[in-house]
Amino acid sequence: MRKLFLIAIFTLLNGMLMAQDKCFWVFFTDKNDTQFDPYSYFDAKAIARYQQCGADLYDISNYPLNDSYVNTVGSYSTEVFGESRWLNAVGIEATDDNAALIAQLPFVAKVQEIFSNGTVTSVETEYKEIEDNGKDILTDQVKRFGGQHFIDKGIDGKGLRICVMDGGFPKVNTHPAFQHLRDNHQIIRTYNFPNKKEDVYGWNTHGTMVLSCIAGINEEGQKLGLATGAEFLLARTEIEPEPFKEEVWWAQGAEWADKNGADIINSSLGYGKDRHWTKDMDGTSYVAKAANKAVEKGILICNSAGNEGDDSRWMTIITPADAENVICVGGIDANLKDYRHISFSSYGPTADKRRKPDVVAFGEAQVANPSGGFTSAFGTSFASPLTAGFCACAWQTKRDLTALQMKAEIQKSCDLYPYYDYAFGYGVPQAAYFTGDLKPAERSFNLVQEKDGVKIVVPKVIENQDVFINVESTDGVLLGYYKVHPDSTGIKLNNKDFGQGKKLNVSYNGFYDSCPISGMGGDINLLTQYRNSQNGTFKKVEAEGWQKTTYFQYDYNLYTDKWNGFNRHFAFGRRWMYGKSYKIGMGLSLDWNRYANNIQLPTQNKGQVIMRQMQLRGELLQRVVIRLWGVNWDLGIYGGINATRRVKVIDESYAFDENGQITSLPDWYNYDPKVTSYYKRCKAMNLFEYGATTRISYCIANMLNIGVYGSYRLSPIITKDDFLIGSTNNQPSPWSVGIEFELMP
Repeated sequence: MRKLFLIAIFTLLNGMLMAQDKCFWVFFTDKNDTQFDPYSYFDAKAIARYQQCGADLYDISNYPLNDSYVNTVGSYSTEVFGESRWLNAVGIEATDDNAALIAQLPFVAKVQEIFSNGTVTSVETEYKEIEDNGKDILTDQVKRFGGQHFIDKGIDGKGLRICVMDGGFPKVNTHPAFQHLRDNHQIIRTYNFPNKKEDVYGWNTHGTMVLSCIAGINEEGQKLGLATGAEFLLARTEIEPEPFKEEVWWAQGAEWADKNGADIINSSLGYGKDRHWTKDMDGTSYVAKAANKAVEKGILICNSAGNEGDDSRWMTIITPADAENVICVGGIDANLKDYRHISFSSYGPTADKRRKPDVVAFGEAQVANPSGGFTSAFGTSFASPLTAGFCACAWQTKRDLTALQMKAEIQKSCDLYPYYDYAFGYGVPQAAYFTGDLKPAERSFNLVQEKDGVKIVVPKVIENQDVFINVESTDGVLLGYYKVHPDSTGIKLNNKDFGQGKKLNVSYNGFYDSCPISGMGGDINLLTQYRNSQNGTFKKVEAEGWQKTTYFQYDYNLYTDKWNGFNRHFAFGRRWMYGKSYKIGMGLSLDWNRYANNIQLPTQNKGQVIMRQMQLRGELLQRVVIRLWGVNWDLGIYGGINATRRVKVIDESYAFDENGQITSLPDWYNYDPKVTSYYKRCKAMNLFEYGATTRISYCIANMLNIGVYGSYRLSPIITKDDFLIGSTNNQPSPWSVGIEFELMP
């Protein structure tokens, strides 16, 4: 019966998972019987953009979906929540059974479950009023681009239209940072894809802060972003919490931006480790395909690289920043002197070893606070819009270029170009490149080939300027990269430092040089992290395979009328889990248990039975990751071997004769002077134990799960009547509840 109970628990959970609605892409085979007139569909600016970049207005990707296909699929679905012309697909909610039926329809090419989980890419928002401390801090994020060159020439993105896709834009319609946009009617259109309406002025505050990094102005008239003269399309494509639909809404948002004449899309959004493996970050996700399609149609896209730089299990960027034609933007410290990678910004390359990120900007920014005033915010979410505003101004100076040509120009304008690495990309774009004010870099070092390596000779050491060095293989993949501060003796790189590298690239104070190398030394690490200008190395670790966690558990066995003492359980162990939103796993732990039972002894004295056991326990579990504020639900079974089984019966009151000797005690009593009690030890406990477990836990900063734990024991503890301990019908409660701390890898 108990075994059937365990089977029923797992069957119930799997049945719930199978029966619940899931989200799917449904891809159609064709667009037969559809009509399309681009001149009634597209905004005039969109038509002009198509003509300027040579894209085909009548391309089949612009045609609508076949309504009969959509309606038929809808009849099998709980909801059709989105459509994509570009992908010739719909996003639906349906059960697994209905999805299987949809896949059999003759006009359906493929049905694929949507595993991606969107998130805004901010790390932390520090809500506080900015105080006047005498430093022009609000303009630092603009100064870092050399933005004064644009400002001096009146370049502010005028004539460009920027679509911002985010989770909401509360107070954009009232906050003084955007008064100029409202006064000049620069917000052209808005749309809320989750709610299917035009109102976007609510929900997640993230979008408001992002928009301020493109075009916000503070009370003193200082720019938070460079594109204060641009026009805007505001699209809400994210909802919290919503585990699966955002990729569909992202694709819809890009198509909506295309239709309404966007030149640039800023996407401070990402789809990464919550649902994908690192191997998936190769530019083939459906949002990456939609992003590349947008660029084909003449739209320049800036996307945050992601905030996984601190996570050793996820050493790559997120999608759609992995798309080939997207400008992937990483983050650096908000400092005009030191050039430092900000710790959380994701590192490249992509899973297929392409070069990402493309550029970097401040990962800490001053932004409009939707609650009023201005605040500090952290994340590559803000590096991306700062760059998008720069791109609008840059494109204003070169309107004859296509989006792809403009992307190449943005890279060339960077202060490290043509040097590149996986932390900084090509560096920070510079306005002087586009205004004609860029001065040629002077030679700041020499590369001297020596017998055992290469020496970087620096004639003049410049304060706050580091030397950037990488080693490149023949296929362009970086084998290692470094950032060091030079001294007058120069920097010596020995052959053994080069591994199998074929080219050495160096940048210092804007000057770049390279040389071939022939070192055949030992392998070097694939990547080098930057930590406060120090060189720390690590090996690339993929997020594939089993994830290992360490946990500590404390719970309390519930009272019964017999077992009413202090009953407690400690456990310390390891778990191995595989999966993303649904994980399977196993665990191994060492457990300590104590049970207490107040009894009446044969001597009519009060007594107590104390059972102690040390157990080696195994666990099989299922974990459902619920994207509701990082909650996990576990359900599993356990089995254990009691390595130590000790039962002590203690007589707490005694009969003494005139000589102080104990009288009238059974033969089985022994005296323990250490505890001044009479007792009997025995092994009346079962050797084996098994049961079911469940827990609800909350994940903090991807580092620690704190959970409420419960278990139900299916096996008896007591195996026989022995010294009044009880029988199999007098067991301690099978229920126990407690807490658990699980340290994530």
